[in-house]
Amino acid sequence: MKIVFALFVLMTIALSNAHYICGPNFCNPNYSCVFDGHNHGCIYGCGEMVTLTQRVVNEWNVDSQHFVQVQVSITNHGPHNVNNVIIGAADGTLNLRDQTSGSIWNIQCLSSNDFTLPSATPTINVGQTFNFGYINKNCMANLYIKNIHLI
Repeated sequence: MKIVFALFVLMTIALSNAHYICGPNFCNPNYSCVFDGHNHGCIYGCGEMVTLTQRVVNEWNVDSQHFVQVQVSITNHGPHNVNNVIIGAADGTLNLRDQTSGSIWNIQCLSSNDFTLPSATPTINVGQTFNFGYINKNCMANLYIKNIHLI
């Protein structure tokens, strides 16, 4: 009986960490929660509407610790303007150089693994690109668009 209970607890923890709430739905990691003003839905990587690309622009070592500077671009290909963009990082892949503002810029931190557009730029219009960057230990983080609202 103890083994069954232990398995139940482990499964509950695994499933609760693997999904996040999207309105009345639950989305898997690397899926985006899209709200069109009426309905919520989970789609893989925002389809063709919005793309997130990362590029390592600099690398260096300090005291045998490897660092990478990454430039991130979010592009809205349309057909709708988007806001309430939330960027997530897959568990364990975001390992910022330190917790100061010098390790991530032009983006607002929501939690240890989630970010959103700054209040000065709440919307990405069709055809626009929003850029931000970060300095991570070892390698590039696995970022994905977690949530967008179509407007």
